[in-house]
Amino acid sequence: MSRIMASVSKSICLVRSSVNIDETFQVPHIVRPGETISSSAMWARPGGKGANVAAVLGLAGVQVKMLGAVGSDATWPIDCLKERHVDTTDMYVSPDVPTGRAFIQISSEDGENSIVLLKGANFATNTPLDVPNAWFSRNEQQITHLVLQNEIPLACTMAFVEHAASLGNVCTVFNPSPMLTPDELRAFPWSGIRVLIVNQGEAADMYRALSGRDAGSEPAKALASLPAFASIQWIVVTRGSQGSCAGVLVGSERVWADTQAAKTRTVVNTTGAGDTYTGYLVAGLMSLHESDSLTSERIKAIMHRASVASAMAVEVDGAMESIPSAKEVDARIALLG
Repeated sequence: MSRIMASVSKSICLVRSSVNIDETFQVPHIVRPGETISSSAMWARPGGKGANVAAVLGLAGVQVKMLGAVGSDATWPIDCLKERHVDTTDMYVSPDVPTGRAFIQISSEDGENSIVLLKGANFATNTPLDVPNAWFSRNEQQITHLVLQNEIPLACTMAFVEHAASLGNVCTVFNPSPMLTPDELRAFPWSGIRVLIVNQGEAADMYRALSGRDAGSEPAKALASLPAFASIQWIVVTRGSQGSCAGVLVGSERVWADTQAAKTRTVVNTTGAGDTYTGYLVAGLMSLHESDSLTSERIKAIMHRASVASAMAVEVDGAMESIPSAKEVDARIALLG
């Protein structure tokens, strides 16, 4: 039986990751080195890759708990998560370190973005969040899925990976963004990961760092060929306008599935697209029952739903604000036929 599969009524996802405030500047184009340009608008919204994915899961209709930190200077992102059906009971408020920030440029030319991060409370030390064994079984709720990224201290991420692996019944999803250094990639406990989600450039960089060779035209398959990744059940690579592909272990065989990118009506803001894809993919995994047969068609259906949600997210301003609900995604899928 796959460790990914669980009864949907019992599936609970823990997101141990970042919470930020996104301070966004509308600019004519992404600023070049040495250049000073004027912004036509500025706004502040909740964000952080972890908070975004948690919000996606909440809006997708699955149970999700956010485990992250904010500073006492700005706690309002917690309220935004609550509004999106995220359990924030165990959020930590740091009295000493400010809430993390993301300073985002949005190009008026093509909607592309550039992001600079301030770690803030996401990297607060000596907090209750540092000890993973306290968070997997609380109030008779058993965590079945764990989502991790790379916007909190790597030592904390690795501790959560290793603890979840020791339990044996937790599906750990890793989206290593921002990308780890080559030394960090080599030291990471990949055997504890069940689902790896990266974009095509990240996949190529990871393969080069771990093998010393170029990934070629199929970085997903290149990654899957590495011994360190042999036990990762889902290796998912997103490819922007070219869609996404996944290599999924079904028994002893890795089954490959490709999906086309869903059509977007108009591109307004790409900031939350990747997090929306990740969240809906995880929601799809959480929907699997123990009795489900994991076929290529089922894999493609999960990926397609994530792709449609991601395409819808770029049509709306903001990261968390752009996330479509499950009802909206299903309506778009029905419309697409």
